[in-house]
Amino acid sequence: MRRIGIITSKGGTGKTTTAINLGHGLALTGQKVLVIDCDAQRNIAVTFDVQGRKTLCDLLQNGEVEIIQVRRNLYVVDSGGRDLAETEMMLAGKKQRETRLTLALENLNGCDVVICDCSPTINLININALNFVHEVIIPVSMDYLAQEGARQTLEIIDEINQFSYGRTDLLGILATFYDARTKLSKEVLDTLRKHFTDRMFDTVIRINTSLREAPSFNKTIFEYSPLSRGAFDYYQLTEELLRRGRTQAVAGA
Repeated sequence: MRRIGIITSKGGTGKTTTAINLGHGLALTGQKVLVIDCDAQRNIAVTFDVQGRKTLCDLLQNGEVEIIQVRRNLYVVDSGGRDLAETEMMLAGKKQRETRLTLALENLNGCDVVICDCSPTINLININALNFVHEVIIPVSMDYLAQEGARQTLEIIDEINQFSYGRTDLLGILATFYDARTKLSKEVLDTLRKHFTDRMFDTVIRINTSLREAPSFNKTIFEYSPLSRGAFDYYQLTEELLRRGRTQAVAGA
């Protein structure tokens, strides 16, 4: 089972858009996918128009959770919204507070991929997510501050790796909101490829109105506009992720 976190310290980079559409893309290939919303904004649940009776808050506190099927092969865990803040305060005084998610899901089976959609803040919930996942995707929009957010996130992952039993590796940095018409997008993408080289995904997520519109119709891009650039880009990302998984498995064999 692959465990993938989508995280960066900068907001507005397409984390949730990536979690939703990558998750559905993988589900469409036959992978059984669980998306865990780790953000108090609960945009995953809002997009799929669901509300969990037992959420991530319950999972972290007592190990109980409702896993909701939203599409064929695609399941979600609601974050619990604003209750996450109270849950975080409760966890602060507990033993093994950084690994509660890992312990709660140690018997999870029946799915091929778990995706954790993290908030753009470094808090105890995200630390739990980073201790649980094995790989992370860092989305970077085409602006300078997003690049800094990626660097900060990599530093935080390195710090967590020093104090955890497992290891979280960078699966790839994903360029998002790319607009070929602007000089800024081209400069930022060139800078990313120069500094991060082989750590970049080949796939670039281009700016696309359909990607913004789809959640308001409670749809993924593959449902809302399957012939759009957004659908093509997330299809490409899905294929690249599956290839990277197979390559890593062969290399580690």
